[in-house]
Amino acid sequence: MRAAAILVFAAACQAQTFEVATIRMVDPSEPRGGRPDVKAVPGSVTMRNTGLGYALAWAYKIGPAHFNNIQALQQEHYDITAKAAGPATTDEMRVMMRALLAERFKLQLHRETKEVSAYALVEAKGGHKLTPASAPDGNGVWPVQGPGMALTGQSATLDQLAMFLADPLRAPVIDMTGLKARFDFQLNIDKYLTQPAPGEARPDPVAILQTALQKELGLKLEARKLPVEMLIVDHFEKAPAEN
Repeated sequence: MRAAAILVFAAACQAQTFEVATIRMVDPSEPRGGRPDVKAVPGSVTMRNTGLGYALAWAYKIGPAHFNNIQALQQEHYDITAKAAGPATTDEMRVMMRALLAERFKLQLHRETKEVSAYALVEAKGGHKLTPASAPDGNGVWPVQGPGMALTGQSATLDQLAMFLADPLRAPVIDMTGLKARFDFQLNIDKYLTQPAPGEARPDPVAILQTALQKELGLKLEARKLPVEMLIVDHFEKAPAEN
């Protein structure tokens, strides 16, 4: 039964919790720009102007297309500051963030695997062009701040890249490269955007990403029917519990 599959992830994460954490709901009247800002350093993570959906996406390393109700999870925005007792790695803090969000927002979630139309991220002909990471841990993948479309990777894994590619494609992207190392990279999508002439159709986002990925990173996307693990949010409170 589905009810038996519902998980309260704070309990599942057991002792892996932040020592100190604050979550503040952003007043809708505050100027907040368009993109959330996440900074992770050993032992602490700060999120500014993030919806609950994107906080969960960071915690689980999945894209918005993996959620059943991403719009509802993005209606409110929050500032989150969390510190571990010691220099925890980014992946360790992702697990801690799951527990924190579950506790403060009274989350009830479960997972379901569905076969859906998705994209497989694979190596292009000739192999990848990624640079091995210069540090064992880093902020991962995040949009470059400012106008335009660009991603930066700092000690990033390719499942993190897949998570961000899923957003503009509005479909799940699954890392099937088999590359388990961490990499540093820049992916500048802007240079491949062309302004359509009057009467022409807008550029295809998949074609633009295909060009950018192959030329800059030696990767490509393949459309497939794939079993995809979805995160189903059964319940959450919009106002977080007191800090």
